Amino acid sequence: MNLAGYVKCLKRYALNKKISDEEFLNAVLKPYIDAGEVDNKYKEEIHFDKSRTSLILSRHDDVPTALRQALNANNIYPWTEENFKDFINKYLDPNSIEVAVKEISEMVDADQFIIDRSSLVGKMSDAHVFLADVLIECIKLKNDGFDPEGELLRNGAYCLKVVYNDIFKYAFRKRSREKNIVVIPVDTEFHTHVTRKYEKRLLNEVAAASVHGQFLTRWEQSGENIGCLSKRIRESIKADIDECGRYPLGTIATIENDSTIFYLIAISEFDENNNAHSTKEEIIHCIDELSVFYDKYGDGHDIYIPLMGTGKSRAAVSLQESYDILVDCYRKNPTRIQGNIHIVILQKLEKFVKTGEGGN
Repeated sequence: MNLAGYVKCLKRYALNKKISDEEFLNAVLKPYIDAGEVDNKYKEEIHFDKSRTSLILSRHDDVPTALRQALNANNIYPWTEENFKDFINKYLDPNSIEVAVKEISEMVDADQFIIDRSSLVGKMSDAHVFLADVLIECIKLKNDGFDPEGELLRNGAYCLKVVYNDIFKYAFRKRSREKNIVVIPVDTEFHTHVTRKYEKRLLNEVAAASVHGQFLTRWEQSGENIGCLSKRIRESIKADIDECGRYPLGTIATIENDSTIFYLIAISEFDENNNAHSTKEEIIHCIDELSVFYDKYGDGHDIYIPLMGTGKSRAAVSLQESYDILVDCYRKNPTRIQGNIHIVILQKLEKFVKTGEGGN
């Protein structure tokens, strides 16, 4: 299901059989545009010209951001539904409305990416309500063609997918129009000192080879002040700290630079020998906390998550188990997919992880 398919289907039942694609697309969208008070960059009511109409209906262009932003407008559903009465009266053949509704319902029912299909189809008895709500659903969904390679789960326009790369490929970028969110697993004390081989320290802190250690090294190399990092971390955390200077497992600090938003998530605790430890159950808890946090604060930014609990955290979690925990979290909570979520696996580890929808 997509906006192009929806508009083309309705146009087959248009009252004026000679109506242009441009006029019909704008007529279909007007109830929603008026309800959401959608403007273009010049603060004028948005209008799709012949060229843009062609791109949308041929699925070479996605639903404009301005339309998607209106999804959060107050009363977007009831007002669009009410406005849709005028569209039906002016533009649809009254003798074909029932057939049009039935055909649209079949398209909805066949689309696995629409989560609550049965509820939507249940509104068929009120044509204006049903057609308006399907339009809103199409605005949520991706309209342009996409490469499904690596896609695991989908919630409307957004998906969970797996990519094979270094996690830092998506961070510290010099040229970036949009900021990525990159997840960095850390300890509950959020240490910021990387132990080097030449240092004579009684206790180790952050291992240089860990994702945490690589982040700290690259942070400093990028020109950021490592000395101020601890203060910035503490200021970003909303959780309480205990008497030993530890935060609860699953606590997330948000640190930002010019190109990247970093989610530093506490997944392990240091013991008396400064060795990090966690359990599989704790990793599951932390990933659940991460999914809730991203759902609440992610603002639709693409997020990149490494496999967690497989290395220095000593959680005794295999690469496959770590992958399955991530997929299971979103399979059980698909509405938390509120942006494109990427599980990042190093290319050299690809053969050790069987990808798919995972699950236990």
